[in-house]
This record gives sequence, structure tokens and C-alpha cells, in this order.
Amino acid sequence: MQINSRRTAKRPKACSVRQTSANSLAESPLALLVMSVVILFMISLFSLLTGYATLNFASQAAAREAGSSQTRSAARAAMQRIGDQILSGPMGQFGGISPKNSTGMTLRTFRVLDGGTPEQFDVAPGSNIAVDQSRYSYTYVIDARYSITPLLLPFAFPVQAQSTCALEHPEGIAI
Repeated sequence: MQINSRRTAKRPKACSVRQTSANSLAESPLALLVMSVVILFMISLFSLLTGYATLNFASQAAAREAGSSQTRSAARAAMQRIGDQILSGPMGQFGGISPKNSTGMTLRTFRVLDGGTPEQFDVAPGSNIAVDQSRYSYTYVIDARYSITPLLLPFAFPVQAQSTCALEHPEGIAI
């Protein structure tokens, strides 16, 4: 009986193993090409998202620094300093933000009547204005308008970010 069981045992065909490996070799260049295109697209998309997140972070940080400044000129200087540091840094470089400095940021002042709508309150430096803290609250608004050119893409996307921060020292608005 042992002899019969050896005769009836089937052996795998060598030919079918060769066909399977040949098919996978023929498909691998196409799969490599598709995967390369997908990976390059994902890198570009990640670069775009990084640029947008960096721009939002820069406007929020600039607004925080401007809000704690004692004068409007110090607030503008703080906005420019923070904007230059963040936008020219590595995240700004990878995100493709241009220009790589604070020239796309503007500082505006608003006053808000308690329970009312905000009204723009920009004044010229050295103006003699009365700040009424009993009726109004004062805020700085940072508007950032830039363009983002992601890695590996030949075109730019215009983006805008805005951030608001309350003034800690509203008596220095006109200084």
C-alpha cells in the first residue's frame, strides 16, 4: 500500500510557478509608476496644507504679540518681527509661502461697542484721540494675504488668513 500512495501523490507543476512570477514582473513597472505619481501628489498636497497652517499660525502669533504691545508702533513692529520669523523659517519654506516676510500682513484696529458691531478705528500716529474703555473694547486684526506654491506643482494658490486679539493697552493706540 505504501507504494500506491506514492504513485498517486501529485507534484506541483513547475510551469505554473514560472507563469505567476512572470506576470508579477510584467505588472511591477506600471504599479511603480502609479505609486510614484500618487506619492508625488501627496507630497504636494501636504506642502500646500503645511503652508496654509503656517500662515494661520503666523497670523495668530503676530496678533498675540501685537495685542500685548503698549503702543501701535510697537504692535506693528511685533507683527513684522513674528511674521518674518515664522514665514521665513523651515515650515514657510516647505509650504511655499511667498513673500517670505511680513509684507503681506496688515494691522487694523477695531473698537466694539459692548453688544454692538465692530467699527474700524485706525488712527494716524500722534493723533490726539480719546479712548473710552468704559463703553468700548479695542482689538487688533491681522490680515495676511499671501500665495502658496506647493512643492512639485508649477502654480500658486492665493490664500488669506485673519486673526484677532484684544488690546491690553488701548491707551497707546495713537502712539
